[in-house]
Amino acid sequence: MKPSRRGLLQGLGAATVLTSCGLGQRQSLPALQGELRGLELAQRGHRVREPLTAAGGRGGLAGAPLRAEVVILGGGIAGLCAAWRLRWGGFEGTIALVELADVLGGTAAKGTGPSGEHPLGAHYLTLPSAECAHMRVLLDDLGLVEGWRGAGPLGEGRPVWPAEALCLAPQERLFVAGRWVEGLWPTPLASAADTEQRDVFEALAFAWAQRRGADGRWAFAIPVAHCSEDPEVRALVDLSFADWLDQHGLDSPLLRWWLRYATRDDYGTELADTSAWAGLHYFASRRPDPANARDLGTHVLTWPAGNGQLVDLLARRLEASLDLVQPAVARAVEAEEGRVHVEALDGSGDVLTLQAEHIVAAVPARVLDRLLTRPTAPRPDQAPWWVAQLHLAEQPVAEGLSHAWDSVVYEGVGLGAVSSAHQRGSYGGPTVLSWYHPLSQEAPAEARRRMLETTWEEVADLALADLSAGWPDLRRHLLRLDVHAWGHGTTRPTVGLHRGSALSEAAARVGRVLPAHSDLSGLSLFEEAAWQGVRAAEEILRDRGHEVRVSLL
Repeated sequence: MKPSRRGLLQGLGAATVLTSCGLGQRQSLPALQGELRGLELAQRGHRVREPLTAAGGRGGLAGAPLRAEVVILGGGIAGLCAAWRLRWGGFEGTIALVELADVLGGTAAKGTGPSGEHPLGAHYLTLPSAECAHMRVLLDDLGLVEGWRGAGPLGEGRPVWPAEALCLAPQERLFVAGRWVEGLWPTPLASAADTEQRDVFEALAFAWAQRRGADGRWAFAIPVAHCSEDPEVRALVDLSFADWLDQHGLDSPLLRWWLRYATRDDYGTELADTSAWAGLHYFASRRPDPANARDLGTHVLTWPAGNGQLVDLLARRLEASLDLVQPAVARAVEAEEGRVHVEALDGSGDVLTLQAEHIVAAVPARVLDRLLTRPTAPRPDQAPWWVAQLHLAEQPVAEGLSHAWDSVVYEGVGLGAVSSAHQRGSYGGPTVLSWYHPLSQEAPAEARRRMLETTWEEVADLALADLSAGWPDLRRHLLRLDVHAWGHGTTRPTVGLHRGSALSEAAARVGRVLPAHSDLSGLSLFEEAAWQGVRAAEEILRDRGHEVRVSLL
């Protein structure tokens, strides 16, 4: 079932009721409450398309410029980590942060409801490898490392993670052949040939994970700035993941489903749209234990609020040292003069001017192109996502494996749902199931247009129909179902994106403006967003004459 087109969105943000169970059948159950959220961010963000003089309210510049030594545009992970790195590096000047949304965190933000905290988007973090120094230092500074075995965060030591942050077992389960089984491989359906092809793929991925290029760098790493530039490795950029699988004779439908799940999960893309480089990066880029060559980082850190927990910790660390301009949208940037024109979204429509010595543009590259004039170059596009939060009074009965953190329906429309209660060790009480659905089967612009025309009822029906395959009594336990729209959810690592210098050119500074966003890495990972923010911050520190004794890059 796909949402149909129904004209413009009706009742945005208003409470709505749903009486169906998601399969078109009426039940004698209370009407379901819920809201469609997130599209108001699109309405706010689209103001950058309008001339500056068309702002609402008085529509003029309000008073003298507000001054800050650093202005950060965007309160997502890149913007927050830029502010964190400046403070961690000893910068004591004034920092102003401008954010479009009412809350910080971007796609890593959290929500709250009758069944507790839950992720609105990103919900886990893989264990950082030794080359991911910025993440090791950040997590240590936020109190998420209990200690170190061997050298500290900048060496080859092994962090000791708090038990409550390591994802509890069972981590994943799959509903297939009428029951839940552990893991994401559809074992009940797999023939010997299917399993053999999976083993061949895993051997190929492991070989790539252990490979270094002619330049001495790992073929695949996080952050991507550490990946090898060896032409033999980078040739994978110009081949689709689907074509690469064809070349290796890997045509098992079960294997293709499993790998398609991976590319949709991290990138919001289909196998034919994902470069072979990005497809292999998913499996071959993580080596969190330097002493164990076979450790490819399958363990994750997670919390009931998902990565909203990290946003909270960052916000608390920074709250006393940031001036927040929120909610507001940057309308124009004068790069040489260091001026940013910001429209307040409090109903006044005033356009404020912020004067800065440095500007960190922690916004997507295509947004920055609308704010200032800079050389044109290929820009990455983002995949739109629906994320639904199902608030349950009780976790539904399941056939087979009784519970897991991540529950996926084989050949389902979405990517399954994560349970907020799992990490608390609670398997019988209230929980929030966060259901994820990337709109990966059509062009992103068309999917975003259709997203604006889709109602809460349609997405709620879709989520319920998808998950009810594994939980037939799901609707009976449901208290509320909210839907969050992410029009620009994840960067699409398409064929050719990581070729040459296109991304580095998009990251080049323009006057006082330093771009910093995960799309400059071509991958929407927390680690990449954080790295881009840290990169911009270290450049500012050097510009200002601060000695960067320890680079986290």
